[in-house]
Amino acid sequence: MAKRRDSAPFNLALLDIITGALGAVIILYVAVPKANPLEDKIDEIKQMVEKKEENIKELKAELEQLKVLRASAEKAILENEDLRNQITETKIEEKEKEEEKKKENDGQTLDIGFKFKGRSIVFAIDTSRSMLDEDRMSQVKAGLKMLLLSMPKGYAIEVVQFPNGRRSAYRPLFGQLKPLGIEAKYDAMDFIYAMKPLGATPIRDTLNYIFQNYTEITDIVLLTDGEPSIHESPIKDDIYDLLSHLSKLNGVRKVQINAIGVGQEVLKDKTGNAYQFLKLLSEQHGGFFVGF
Repeated sequence: MAKRRDSAPFNLALLDIITGALGAVIILYVAVPKANPLEDKIDEIKQMVEKKEENIKELKAELEQLKVLRASAEKAILENEDLRNQITETKIEEKEKEEEKKKENDGQTLDIGFKFKGRSIVFAIDTSRSMLDEDRMSQVKAGLKMLLLSMPKGYAIEVVQFPNGRRSAYRPLFGQLKPLGIEAKYDAMDFIYAMKPLGATPIRDTLNYIFQNYTEITDIVLLTDGEPSIHESPIKDDIYDLLSHLSKLNGVRKVQINAIGVGQEVLKDKTGNAYQFLKLLSEQHGGFFVGF
């Protein structure tokens, strides 16, 4: 029988080594300083504060330099009469230009961006049956109300809807231009609210009526969703004959005619009669043409 080996010394030696190594690791772990996140953050904040303080010092130094330069410039201006007079004249010229520009644009450019020629404006609103599509009538009513509410005092307006159902080709609100006060705005709101889409698109009849009855107007704003047609008829009007007619009608008076196209059908086909009519109408009469 083989003699059993005595392994106790080996095992004890290995245990001593492992224990010693573990002790060394523990000692090193305890002895070596650990990173402290809070202290690191405090140091980082301190550095940021120091950097900002340096920036503040630099800005203060620059400010002091600017004060010195300003004082030197003011002193030079006071000592130099010619330069002082030149600066005064420049300020006067700038003020005069600002006042002149204000007079030119006063009341003509509204917050919505529409630039009118003057202050006497007739709004011609399409209330044909097709205005039911895409809820166009509601959009026009909302937009027109916002426009009128944004207009300041000093304007005179009239609102003409076309057609007036089957009864007539158009229907005016006041029958004359009325100063745009609170009462006129309320009357216009009520008139717009009562508009109902019905009938064709008699633009020729409507513009003829406006030119004949409102001799003092400076602007016409035409809102429509389609090409001109004959009143109570499916027959379309000849847009080029109508454009020629309006050019003659407006030849001397130079009323600015502005066009607002309503609905996607007008805007998507730029070669169509509706789009071409509104585009050419506004171009020929110095107005703006927008669509929604």
